[in-house]
Amino acid sequence: MKILRDLSLAIRFLTIIPIISFPPSDDTNQNEEALAEHLANSMAFFPLVGMLMGVLLVLLRRLFYYLPVSSLVGDTLVLIFWIWLSGGLHLDGFADSVDGFLGGHNKEEILKIMKDSSTGAKGVVALVSLLLLKFVLLVEMPLFLKDAALFFTPTIGRWSMVIAAFLGRPARLKNSMGKLFMDYVSWKEVIFASLTMAVIGILLFRLYFLPLVMVGIGLVLLILKYSQKKIGGISGDILGAINEIVEVFCLLVIYLSN
Repeated sequence: MKILRDLSLAIRFLTIIPIISFPPSDDTNQNEEALAEHLANSMAFFPLVGMLMGVLLVLLRRLFYYLPVSSLVGDTLVLIFWIWLSGGLHLDGFADSVDGFLGGHNKEEILKIMKDSSTGAKGVVALVSLLLLKFVLLVEMPLFLKDAALFFTPTIGRWSMVIAAFLGRPARLKNSMGKLFMDYVSWKEVIFASLTMAVIGILLFRLYFLPLVMVGIGLVLLILKYSQKKIGGISGDILGAINEIVEVFCLLVIYLSN
């Protein structure tokens, strides 16, 4: 039952896929500390949720392949579905992070800008640039690699958030979604998430899997170091930004490897 609870929580948090909680309505009957622990436990299944997203993306791409639409239109619709499937959760975090780091002069200003629900011009430009790069890489991706890329990219992106939450520390001491994850995530979640990601990566890419992991870990460490220097830690927005940055670099490495 605990596995079903944590898996359903991960799916509900990371996607817009309608799924009930296990046990039903359990969340409303628990205190804040228990909910925070359950959120952290659910991180073990983040790569698995990424795999689920990847399966749906691959199925959609193959559907468009057999329909009378051009590959350009098909890839555009796949990317739109990719954004829609996650509810734009991590893209919002990416835009807020860019706004905060480029617009704030100290920790307080940066965190205040990140918390603002509106997106500034710098965040919009960065968001458009990220999506444009992701779109071009998807369009230019060789057909024999496209399914593997669509399947694995959401997986390693969500795995990177688990690593970042485990290694990082919260920039905010209260009222932070990121703090809920970082306070309780443990080696257990990291090991399970890493094994899930590694098995899929090795099956899909064999030895080419290693550069993808190295790039992912390298990006996580760089962002953690930068965030630590600027604001003394990371936030939920930065975890979302890490996912998006690792995803686009994963696509880039796969594209360059062909």
